[in-house]
Amino acid sequence: YHMEVIPMRSYAGRILIRVPNHVHQELAREAFERGRSINQLCLEAIVARKALKNYNPWKAIEKAWDKNRGVDEKKVQRDILKAIAAVRHGR
Repeated sequence: YHMEVIPMRSYAGRILIRVPNHVHQELAREAFERGRSINQLCLEAIVARKALKNYNPWKAIEKAWDKNRGVDEKKVQRDILKAIAAVRHGR
């Protein structure tokens, strides 16, 4: 079995995108508020998109429902209320 090697193109690591003025303004404001650059915000969005590329939220919801079948809903509510009360009273 022989596999032909396709040479990789070299990439400079720069991407130029054009966005509407209002999007640019929103990004600039968010970047300033978060102490980041617009470039960092865009990179975060690209990384998040890549991480979520194969993520199916409906499948995750189904798994959560399956794992919680048979759980006493009233007991969970009571436990949550107790935990909130304990936090409020500093315990």
